[in-house]
Amino acid sequence: MLVDNASELAHQLGISTFLVGIVVVGFGTSAPEMFVSAVSALHNKGNLALGNALGSNITNIGLVLGSAALLRSLPVTKTTARIDIPIVILTGAFAIYMVLDGLLSNIDGYILLSLLAAYLVWSAINSEGVGGEPAVELLADDPHELDLSTLHHPKAKSVPAAFALTVGSIILLMLASQMLVKGAITIATFLGVSELVIGLTIVAIGTSLPELAAAIAAARKGAHDMIIGNIIGSNVFNTLGVLGLTGAIRATEIDTSALSRDFPIMFGFTVLMCIFANTKGNFSRHEGAVMLIGYFIYICYLIYSTLS
Repeated sequence: MLVDNASELAHQLGISTFLVGIVVVGFGTSAPEMFVSAVSALHNKGNLALGNALGSNITNIGLVLGSAALLRSLPVTKTTARIDIPIVILTGAFAIYMVLDGLLSNIDGYILLSLLAAYLVWSAINSEGVGGEPAVELLADDPHELDLSTLHHPKAKSVPAAFALTVGSIILLMLASQMLVKGAITIATFLGVSELVIGLTIVAIGTSLPELAAAIAAARKGAHDMIIGNIIGSNVFNTLGVLGLTGAIRATEIDTSALSRDFPIMFGFTVLMCIFANTKGNFSRHEGAVMLIGYFIYICYLIYSTLS
């Protein structure tokens, strides 16, 4: 529903699917992370929120992008490879710098949220240049790709209807994710697993299911720009929005494991995504397999380190 109606909204407004992927789909599928992190911070569970943000970024690249690329090779525009993905690297590096003192303070949170606002303004201003053609023309140059009209229903919707259905699908994603996460946290807490590991694994995977669902649906329909825009938008929202919201609500002492293990791994996955995007101009199925394997190795390592 989200992919269909966000694409319809882009078609009706004449804007790029890449921008819709960043703002509408990126924010919408990051809403579970932001909601979970806000509640965690309010309950003084800051490291759960931290693990959620870091784990979701790792999951988005390793599991979500890897799965989508494995299903179908994903072309990458030069603008995306040389500007948008490096922005994800820069935001990740800046977030690491902010917490090197072992504390995600209120001021850190305000700064990160301010950067997110600036990023959204920049994305809106550059919407014509980011992602190429308007949505209605995006796939027309490649006869082997599905036409964008297959992304929405045969009978065109009005802008208010498409907007309302997009918002409705975001709400459904939030509710479904919360149901999954609530049960998963209860089980994991009963087993005595740390907050950080819960956030990195069960909560991160649970709140990243909307990204995975949107990416697989978009891959099947040939909406390559929306997949990559979704990953980029979600990771920027997670780094600046989720961490920023967590810090703004309550200052959090960072678990040392996050500084030595999870922040570097998140950064490494982001750099790997940038390298793949700039080599052949696409994310190939082999590269998707590499990202997936790397992700499962990381999860297995987390499980092993927790049990040992």
